[in-house]
Amino acid sequence: MFRRLAVLLAALGALAAAPFAFAAFPAPYAVQGGQGLASLDGSLRYVATKARADTLVSAISTDGGRTLFKRAVPGAYGIPEVTQSGLAAGLYHDGSAFVLQNVGLERRSSFVILDARDLSVRDTITLPGTFGFDALSPDASRLYLIQHLTADDIEHYIVRAYDLTTHTLMPGRIADKTQNSWVMQGWAVSRVTSPDGRWAYTLYANPGGYPFIHALDTVKGVAHCVGLPWKQPDQSSVYNFTLALKGSSLAVERAGGGTWRLVNRASWRVSTP
Repeated sequence: MFRRLAVLLAALGALAAAPFAFAAFPAPYAVQGGQGLASLDGSLRYVATKARADTLVSAISTDGGRTLFKRAVPGAYGIPEVTQSGLAAGLYHDGSAFVLQNVGLERRSSFVILDARDLSVRDTITLPGTFGFDALSPDASRLYLIQHLTADDIEHYIVRAYDLTTHTLMPGRIADKTQNSWVMQGWAVSRVTSPDGRWAYTLYANPGGYPFIHALDTVKGVAHCVGLPWKQPDQSSVYNFTLALKGSSLAVERAGGGTWRLVNRASWRVSTP
């Protein structure tokens, strides 16, 4: 089962032009091709493409599409995408570097950190198990990862922290300590990050339960899970929602306009606008 999923996801990794091809699998996943990852000032796109057994990473100007510089990285890597709609991630908060993730599901996971100025390799990380990129702390001292515990049930997972200064996977999981029974499961629909890079808010569709927002404090390494009211079993319409910051609140907005729910970012109280 594991091998079949790994082969399938590796093949899907080449279909970056159609991110919804991944709809059967939870984010995060790594993508080759497509629009890539935007630089901090928006002047460049970093795009990973297959180059035989290796990966070619290119820095492409958004003004004219010219490739300014490129580098070959041994192995199969892609730009992490953290929602089912294909939101690219992995850029350091200061824009100085970005993270690549191995393509597909593997028994050992690997990540490469490239310098944004010249695409030189800053660091490499290899971990036993199936991991995917989730977030970075603003000072880039911690890398947060989604760990799938089994290949047969990749819908369930936990959040882990990796210390980039000591190069160690930190023990335990990042969880809401006020809700010890909460199980992370479902599909990431939308994400918004606080301007200082500290908080990563992710909206999840959660078939069989309630849709929820996972609020990750990347500085303290703690999380809060906020369940959203939902009556019908079908959650397909959750994919029409997006998250947005509105002052001290987090807004769950409808695709056609208007706010569906507000979440107070201090008390986590959910209200109807």
